[in-house]
Amino acid sequence: MSVSTDLLVRGVARGIHVAASLAILGTTAGYRLFAQAGLQRDKSSAARNAQNAIVKFLRASFAVVVIAGLIWLLCEAIYASGSNQIASGFGAILPLLRDTNFGHLLIIRMILMAGAVLVFGHGQSNRRVLLAGSFAAIAVALQAGLGHGAAMGGSEGHLLLATLILHLLAAGLWLGGLVSLLIVVKVATPEAAFRAATRFSRLGITCVIAIAVTAVIQGWYLVGSISALTSTAYGLVAAGKLVLFVSLIAIAATNRWQTLRLPTPSGQHAKEFLYKSIAIETAVGLAVVVLAGILMELPPAMDIAKIGMAGQP
Repeated sequence: MSVSTDLLVRGVARGIHVAASLAILGTTAGYRLFAQAGLQRDKSSAARNAQNAIVKFLRASFAVVVIAGLIWLLCEAIYASGSNQIASGFGAILPLLRDTNFGHLLIIRMILMAGAVLVFGHGQSNRRVLLAGSFAAIAVALQAGLGHGAAMGGSEGHLLLATLILHLLAAGLWLGGLVSLLIVVKVATPEAAFRAATRFSRLGITCVIAIAVTAVIQGWYLVGSISALTSTAYGLVAAGKLVLFVSLIAIAATNRWQTLRLPTPSGQHAKEFLYKSIAIETAVGLAVVVLAGILMELPPAMDIAKIGMAGQP
C-alpha cells in the first residue's frame, strides 16, 4: 500500500501542472463571469493595478504549466524507459512525445494554453477574452484524455471520461478563479467586492454540485467499496481529497456569509475577513488538485481488488 517516490514526484508534478491549467481557465473565463463586475466601474489606479495583477497571474500560471509539464514529461519518460536514470529519461522524451497519447495531448494542451494567454492580452476585448476562455476550456477538457476512463474504454470508460471532463471544467471555473477573486476583493470597495463575490458565489454553487456528483460517479467505479478507502493507496489518497473537499465547502459557505455582509456598515471588516478566507481556500484548493494528480498516477482500488480476486484459488 506504500507509494514509491518516483510515483509521488510524477503525481505532484502532474497536480501542479493541472492546477496551473485550471488557473488559466478560471482567470480567462472568470474575467467575464465575475472579475469585471468588481472592476469595470472603478477607474482608479488601484483597479488598473488589479487588472494588471490578473494579467501577470495569468502569464505566471502559464509559466508554471510549462515548467511543471516538462518535469512531468521527464518523470513519465524515466518511468517509460524502465530505468531510474535521468539520462535514460531524456532519451525517451522524443518517442514519448511522438508516439504516445500522453505526448500528443501534452503538446496540444500546451499550444491551446499558450493561445489562451496570448489571445487574452490585457482583457480589453470581450471577444478575445471569450476566445481565450474557450481555448483554456478545451485544454482543460483534454486533460481527461489522460485519466483512468480514457484508458478503460467501453461504456464505463466513456462515462468516466465524460464525468472527468465535467469535473475538471467545474474545478477550473471554481478553484481556478479564486486568485482573480482574491485580487479583486483586495483592491475593490466593499460594494464592488460584493458584486464580484456574489457572481462568483453563484458560479461556485453550480461548480460544487457538478464536482460532487461527478466525484461520486468516479468513486463508485474506481474505489469500489468503503473498505478500499483504508486498504489501498488509491483509497487513502481519495479519502484525503474528500476531507479537503469538505473543508473547501465549509470555507466557501463562510465566504458566502461574509459576502452578504459586504453591503452593510460592517462591509470593510467583512471584506478583510473575506480576503483572508479566500487565500486559505486557494491554498486548500491547490492541495486538493495536487492530491488529484497523485491519484491519477495510482492504479484504481477497483483494479487492485479485481487482481486480488483473480489470484484467489
